[in-house]
Amino acid sequence: MKILNNKYLIPVWTVLRIWLGYQWISAGLEKVGNPAWVGSKAGTAVSGFLQGALAKSTGDHPAVQWWYARFVESFALPNAKIFSYLVAYGEVLVGISLIFGVLTIVGLIAGAFMNLNYLLAGTTSTNPILYTVAIILMVAGASAYKIGFDSLLVSYWKKKRGKQ
Repeated sequence: MKILNNKYLIPVWTVLRIWLGYQWISAGLEKVGNPAWVGSKAGTAVSGFLQGALAKSTGDHPAVQWWYARFVESFALPNAKIFSYLVAYGEVLVGISLIFGVLTIVGLIAGAFMNLNYLLAGTTSTNPILYTVAIILMVAGASAYKIGFDSLLVSYWKKKRGKQ
């Protein structure tokens, strides 16, 4: 899409990317500092969240699809402690990636994947907004990280590759 790759929109994508990164890093740091996520009671927060998702998988119009409920029940809940660390540190890493523009596309994909899972677990909150912003930035492509470390890395890689 030519309009999204417009050079005049690069500052807009940069501000949006940094805003999205801030959302992720602040949520992640809150979890990292909470013993129910990372620490002596690790896994209790995730277990509670997943139990809530299972509760939303019943009734006439369940918010959580049956197949996702089976995933939660058979895989995520038994591994809640591992998921608590993955979620907390994953959110921090996505935030760092987006704020500094390092591995931006990877960060956007990881963030969108987490938002998608939160949505599939029946949690709306800010997830649709964050998910949509991530998709827009992915479509913007290189314009989303033109002001960031990825731009320097790509430039360095192209120069190095051209010398061989």
